[in-house]
Order: sequence, then structure tokens, then C-alpha cells
Amino acid sequence: MTASQKAYRGRVQAQGDDISQNGGYSYSWARMTPVTEQEGLSFIATIQAQCNKSQQAERQQAFSKAKRFVQNASKQGGIGPEAQPHSFKNTKRTVDNARVDIEIASGLTFVPEKSS
Repeated sequence: MTASQKAYRGRVQAQGDDISQNGGYSYSWARMTPVTEQEGLSFIATIQAQCNKSQQAERQQAFSKAKRFVQNASKQGGIGPEAQPHSFKNTKRTVDNARVDIEIASGLTFVPEKSS
């Protein structure tokens, strides 16, 4: 089964002119099970850790907003591609296009953890 056939697909990214890596830093998923809230927060933490101190500072609010988005989505039972968020940005930044993106391509995403 190819990635495009997976029921749950998406990506979290940190982008901007201050990141020299082509396409910025990103974490993608393509799988047959929904992404949970904890996994979504972990994906954001992964790309945040790839950023150096300056890049993190340029996106401090953006990372916080992205995490809050994931947490709020979970409280609603998850979200799908129709609830695609805009880019998250700091209100004050020196790099105009510094941002954090969450892209939901398919499937219910950021679902609450199942209680056992």
C-alpha cells in the first residue's frame, strides 16, 4: 500500500527564510490509524528540537499556538482536512515568513488517547 492510499496523512513543518534546509524541518505521517493528541504534540516537539535557538525564538508563539491547536482538536474528538489551520506565526518576528504549519491531508487527526 502506498502512502497516498493510507487513510491518515499529514505533516507538521517549521518553515521560513532562516531555515536553510530545503522545505524547512518537517515530520510527516501516512498510516492506517489516527494520530493521537500525544503523537501530534510529539511531532511538534520533534521539529522544534531541529530548530536552533534563534529559529525557536522566531517561532516561540507559533509553536505554542500549534500545540494549543492540537490540544483543542483532541477535546473536540479530533479534526479532519476540512478544519485545516492557517500557518502559526509569532506576532513580532524578524523573519517575515517564519512559521509553523500543520497540514492534514486525510483522516481524523489529533484524536484523544483511548483510556484503558
